[in-house]
Amino acid sequence: MTVTYICDTHAEYPKRLNPHNYFYTEYKDKRPFFFHDVLLSPFTPSWSDPLVPSIDDFKEKISYITNDYILNSLFFEYCDYYIYCYDGEDYASAMLPCNPYGPTGIGGRGLLGKWGPNQAADPVVITYDTTREIYQLLVIERSDKPGIWALPGGMQDTNECISTTVTRELKEETNLILDIENSKFIYSGYVNDPRNTDNAWMETSVYLFVLDEEQRKILLKTIQAGDDAINVKLTDLCSENTEYTNLYANHKEFVDYALKLI
Repeated sequence: MTVTYICDTHAEYPKRLNPHNYFYTEYKDKRPFFFHDVLLSPFTPSWSDPLVPSIDDFKEKISYITNDYILNSLFFEYCDYYIYCYDGEDYASAMLPCNPYGPTGIGGRGLLGKWGPNQAADPVVITYDTTREIYQLLVIERSDKPGIWALPGGMQDTNECISTTVTRELKEETNLILDIENSKFIYSGYVNDPRNTDNAWMETSVYLFVLDEEQRKILLKTIQAGDDAINVKLTDLCSENTEYTNLYANHKEFVDYALKLI
């Protein structure tokens, strides 16, 4: 399975620089280097890497793209950058991992907690509406992207098994409890997320759940929005449905691949 990798804009990010207009060294000097305010508070979030990492911080990091430690398998770049935080500005220098799909127009970490890969899990929950004879997908409306529908996934917790992440996030986002043993693992790798930067990016593991009629009835009685979701529902999987065709990031590519399997 191949995925789109041209990064989209994000409302809370500076304007991305077009990397194709510059040689690398010039691009590196001109691009915005951005940390969102959530990473710059005096109380550093527990899920956040140091803003100035050492090489030791990368020793245990693995990428789903290469299935290897990133120190073995990905490129790094030496960066000089400023950190503008609540008590002034700091000048920093560090070796930082490079996005394996190329420049995105922004350096730094943006909204992402980790340098390099930020691991997540996404459940594709599909059911069949026998009365209307159409497949439907369980989706959430994200609180950070009102009007855009997405798979009900989320970030992997520290030391958490990724199969636990997918069912935990499903429960937190939709109130639906499903057994991972009844799923099919269908993808792991890069996510074309608008939060991605040159030095931090999203990766995911995708699990397919196909619900029968009895499970569908339970789903309809059970689901309610929670955590980062402001709405949850089933949406039709057809080309006329813009909720499906405009799914967040490249979630539609994951769903299309799942449909081929069923």
